[in-house]
Amino acid sequence: MDQGAIKAIKIAETPNRFISGIIEKTCKKIINDKTNYIKMLTNNFKKNINLFKIKNLLINNYLNKYKKYIIENNKIYTFKYPIKKYPKHIKLIKLDKLKIIKIKLKGIKGQYLIFNNNYVLNIRNHIGYNINLKIK
Repeated sequence: MDQGAIKAIKIAETPNRFISGIIEKTCKKIINDKTNYIKMLTNNFKKNINLFKIKNLLINNYLNKYKKYIIENNKIYTFKYPIKKYPKHIKLIKLDKLKIIKIKLKGIKGQYLIFNNNYVLNIRNHIGYNINLKIK
């Protein structure tokens, strides 16, 4: 969710992070795990991905060795984000360059705060910063 996922399906439950990491690395062979944040934040991405099909492809072709960890439940989880208006293009805010910003918050998607005038702040890029926020 912190990367802006709109839906998910559970694939496996493992007893430790090591096995989980191996399964994750195997899944990367057919699933891109890099979020195109520009497409995601402008709401311009493929939304009709068949998660059942992808899960079955993984199980039947790549995860035979890890079948005992596969979750049978195929529940699709959907996530909605509070966004009033998606930006048309992205202007990233870098707090090193801007000390005071007076803009209105228009939405939140994952780790991103979306403001008016197409401005976006990636919270993860600003871990450790001291931010004062005034709400009017």
